[in-house]
Amino acid sequence: MDYQVTTLENGVRLLTVPMRSRDSSGVAVWVKTGGRYETPKLSGVSHFLEHMMFKGTRKRNTRQIKEEIEGVGGVLNAFTGEEATCYFSKILKQHYPRALEVLLDMVLNATVPQDEMVKEKTVILEEIKMYRDLPAHHVHDLLGELLWPKQALGRTLAGTPETVSRMTRADILGYKKGYYHNSNILVSVSGDVEHDDVFNRLTSLHAAGKPQRTSTFKKAESKQGKPRTHFYEKTTEQTHLVIGLHALPRLHPDRYKLGLLHVMLGANMSSRLFEEVREKRGLAYEIKTNIAAYQDAGAFTVSAGVETEKTGRAVTVILKELARVRKALVNPGELRRAKDYFMSQVYMGVEDTLDHLLWAGEKFLCSAELPDKEEIRQQVEAVTLEDIRTISKQIFRTQNLNLALIGPVSSKMQKNITRDLVIEGS
Repeated sequence: MDYQVTTLENGVRLLTVPMRSRDSSGVAVWVKTGGRYETPKLSGVSHFLEHMMFKGTRKRNTRQIKEEIEGVGGVLNAFTGEEATCYFSKILKQHYPRALEVLLDMVLNATVPQDEMVKEKTVILEEIKMYRDLPAHHVHDLLGELLWPKQALGRTLAGTPETVSRMTRADILGYKKGYYHNSNILVSVSGDVEHDDVFNRLTSLHAAGKPQRTSTFKKAESKQGKPRTHFYEKTTEQTHLVIGLHALPRLHPDRYKLGLLHVMLGANMSSRLFEEVREKRGLAYEIKTNIAAYQDAGAFTVSAGVETEKTGRAVTVILKELARVRKALVNPGELRRAKDYFMSQVYMGVEDTLDHLLWAGEKFLCSAELPDKEEIRQQVEAVTLEDIRTISKQIFRTQNLNLALIGPVSSKMQKNITRDLVIEGS
């Protein structure tokens, strides 16, 4: 890919993703901070600060920020992750300078007004309540606590009602000062743009300051000696469950092997778990696998919503399928289909200016790695049938199991599920 990277004298980095003959551009300002950088007392501060970036700067009020982008048909949004926070826009290419200026103004010059902070605190508290009322979402928060107990990775990004309620304007401004500095900032632009033009515009908008040391966080502790469970009893129409196992960090050499295993087990409707759990037995409407990868840790998850009385059976079927892929080599045709699906997702994902920008930007910010489609294809093609079994044996182990569950599951069923929480052949 024809990526170009330049570091300004003040420490800010610029990444451009040239995509010729596109009518749109993606613009993003990344900050290398997120949930992993927070103390327990300030849990949720990255997310709170992200909200406050939209509440006005010294040049623009809240309405002006939104109207400058949306008034010309653009999209403006942001998200907070464990290791990065991103403010982004997708806009017609002729308006990308406007998006660049607005986003930089937000990130560099947000004033965090006290009155707006008080109102937004109420909004975030309602957001936390909303997610807790969504068992399919909340169950993943419970799983994080099992995988990384009493650690930043195990805490929810929005924080708790207690930490958010106690947060002050001084807390938020102090956190912003500590992490929103030049060496933590990456500006990225995609589309039919010239790197030099973006560089000149960025320099004119922000040349002040000096480089500083980039931020770090405490290494995750992922060791586990036996299965862990969290049963959250709640009156729901379905029981929502997620099985999680410690997996691979972001740049692990075996990450593409795990990616293919994910495709075969639960990434689409032709996957093994979809076939076994939904199609053959009718135990769930939705069942899927997912991979979370961080700088020094990772997780492989299986999530489903099932009829409460069939919860134990569903868990057993899932674990047997994990055991089966440990024991026997997958079919060559199955691996071939997984490789084709994996690479198709890569190629289709880079067609959109914003999707491509976010993919490349996160990789570069968090790992100093820029994606290369050909290199990815070569590594995917090199994966063998035995590689899939080896990575399965490495991750799918009984002692590595975690199960979080929300629903009206009886104490007897909880005991039975805990007793049967075994990956056969491990």
